[in-house]
Amino acid sequence: MFVKRWLSFLMLLFGIFSLAVVVVDDVGRVVEISTVPERVVSLSPSATRFLVFLGLEDRIVGVTDYDSYQAERVGAMVPVNVEKVVSLNPDLVLMFGGFQLPEVVKLEKVGLKVLVINPVSLDDIIRDVVLLGIIFDKQEYAAKKASELREEMLKIGKKTYNVPPSERPKVLYLTSAPGPEVKEVWTCGAGSYLNEIISIAGGINIASGIAGPNGWPQLSLEFIVAQNPDVIVVGVYVPGTEKSEVEKIMKFKPFEEVNAVKFGKVFAIDGNLASQPSPDIFKLIEVFYEFFYGGSN
Repeated sequence: MFVKRWLSFLMLLFGIFSLAVVVVDDVGRVVEISTVPERVVSLSPSATRFLVFLGLEDRIVGVTDYDSYQAERVGAMVPVNVEKVVSLNPDLVLMFGGFQLPEVVKLEKVGLKVLVINPVSLDDIIRDVVLLGIIFDKQEYAAKKASELREEMLKIGKKTYNVPPSERPKVLYLTSAPGPEVKEVWTCGAGSYLNEIISIAGGINIASGIAGPNGWPQLSLEFIVAQNPDVIVVGVYVPGTEKSEVEKIMKFKPFEEVNAVKFGKVFAIDGNLASQPSPDIFKLIEVFYEFFYGGSN
C-alpha cells in the first residue's frame, strides 16, 4: 500500500513539474516540446509573421534571406544551411511544409526540435495561432488574438452575406503582372486562403472551382478573357511600383476588353503579404471589400 501511494505521489509530482507539451503540427507530426522555447529560428517568412503577431519577436534568433524581419540570416529556405542553424543554438526551428518538408529530416538528424506550420485556409491560420500559444505558454493571449481574427472575418462577412451572386463582382487575383509573352498566369484557386478572402469580401473568384498546388493554379489568358472579371487585383513585391504594375495590366493587350480594365478596376496589393499565409492576411478582407464596393484605383 505504501509503495502504491509513493508511486502515485511521484506521478502527481511529475504531472505538476513536467513542462513537456505534446502537439501535432500541420503535417501530422507529433512533436514534444520539453520547455518553453526561448530561442527560435524561423525558416519561413510566414512563420516569422506568426511569431510577431503573438508578440514573440524577442525569441527570434535567426531568419532566412527572404525574410523582412531583422535577425541573423541563415541563408536560403531550401536547401537549409543546417550548420548555420545549429550555430544559433535554437530551442525550436519553425518552418513551412511543401517544398521545405524534406529539410525536416536533416534538422532532426542533428538533434534540433522542428515544428512545421503549413496553413492553407483561414481556419488553419487561426488554429496555428492557438497552437503556438500553447507551445509558448501564451494560451490566453493567443486565444484572444484568434478571437480578434474571427471578428475581422465576421465584420465584413456580415456586410456581404446577403449580397446575391448577380451583384457580386467577378474577381481575378494575379500573383504578378503578366509580361508580353506570357500565356498563363498564377492565381488563387479552390482551397486557398485568398479564395476565402475574396468570397468573404463579397466577390466571386473566377478560379474558385480550380485546384492547384496548395490552392494556387495557373489560368490561361483565354479562360480569363472568357470569364471577363470585373475586378483584377495584382500582387506587387517592390514598394513604390504599385502604379507601374497596375499600368502593365491596364495596357496588357489580351485584357483590353476585360471589364476590369475597361472600367479601371485594377488594384495592387502587397504581394509578400498576400503570398504568406499568416495572421496578417486577415487585413486583406477589408482591403478587398473596399476594392469591390468602395475603392477606386
